[in-house]
Amino acid sequence: MKAIHLPVLAFLLVLVLFFPLRILQFVALLYIGVIGLSYLYSRIVRRFVTVRRKDRVLRTHRFEPLEITLILENRSFLPAAYLNVIDQQNTFFASEPGNFIVKLGPGERKTLSYSIESQHRGQYTVGPALIQGSDPLGFFPFRIQASETQTLIVYPEVLPLSLHNSEGLPAGNIRVENPVYEDMTRYRTLREYLPGDSLRRVNWKASAKTGQLFVMDYLPRLHAPVLILLNLNSQDYPMRFRYHRIERAAALAASLVVHFLSLRQEIGLIASARIQGEETMPAAEIRGSHGHATTLLELLGKMEPAPGGPDFSELLFTSGIELPVRTRVEVITPVLKPLDLNRLRRLRENSCTVELFVLGEELQSAGELRGQEFPIYSVQDFGSELIHR
Repeated sequence: MKAIHLPVLAFLLVLVLFFPLRILQFVALLYIGVIGLSYLYSRIVRRFVTVRRKDRVLRTHRFEPLEITLILENRSFLPAAYLNVIDQQNTFFASEPGNFIVKLGPGERKTLSYSIESQHRGQYTVGPALIQGSDPLGFFPFRIQASETQTLIVYPEVLPLSLHNSEGLPAGNIRVENPVYEDMTRYRTLREYLPGDSLRRVNWKASAKTGQLFVMDYLPRLHAPVLILLNLNSQDYPMRFRYHRIERAAALAASLVVHFLSLRQEIGLIASARIQGEETMPAAEIRGSHGHATTLLELLGKMEPAPGGPDFSELLFTSGIELPVRTRVEVITPVLKPLDLNRLRRLRENSCTVELFVLGEELQSAGELRGQEFPIYSVQDFGSELIHR
């Protein structure tokens, strides 16, 4: 009970005990009763009003709106009038106000929702929620801070990509025009026999009916397991627009994950970066499930630039990740050192395909490779377009 009411109660008790004037005693007892009931009301409502969250972990992409849902419940037999619910947010969010004025009847439950949008990738905490209220007369305000918080994982921005697929293993999911990758399990049509066709492809039933040779034609499709090699060593990025280029590199890696997932390819990731709260460099084996792709996006969301450490290309040989034959290695980096180039050439010698995604103005550092051994893409710093060089 508030200390401010104690002198008033003491004065009223003196009136009741020592001044036998009935009207004064009645007013004093009435006031004492009102204060007592207000105190009990405030204590009961404070104890039985709860707030919880619909989800403990939420995932979204950078710049995409996300709905936060709170469930407010009054478990008491008393109405809770004019509760002020405030959900505490990270300053990185652009959002609707997470403040609500709510009235709850006895045993009533209400769902409160608002939207947020993260301007930055990473892992954040939303909450805890705060409830402010009082008794109907405002004598005894109370404040409840919920214990539950919500984890928000923000993936990098994902942009559409259009990449050329020309090399890999036969019998996959990527449709190509090269008949070398013809998949004998995917029938397409019948066609007339041409000189050089194998007799094993002849459809003898159709040939017998028509009186001329027809062969089976199949869909050419290839399989290309993918490894994304991401350089987030901060010292490799120039000071000018460093943050934007690092974010562009992370967004490109996430876009590659989504792109190859849509093609139903196996994907792995090696990055010279740090994970929030961890010391080890992130590395994920080459796999092909949706759950694995989600894991990769979470890693990309939590990555922070590494201030030092080994060259990003060295991780190809120290991470312990096994590269299948004809793996497609997608290298995202702002610079290419001679030692990095030598390591990438070793991959090509091991029947891997290497493609370079060089960020912005640093494309000139890869000039010696232009038009030679590796396909090179220039990634525009503030646009979504990939330009093939």
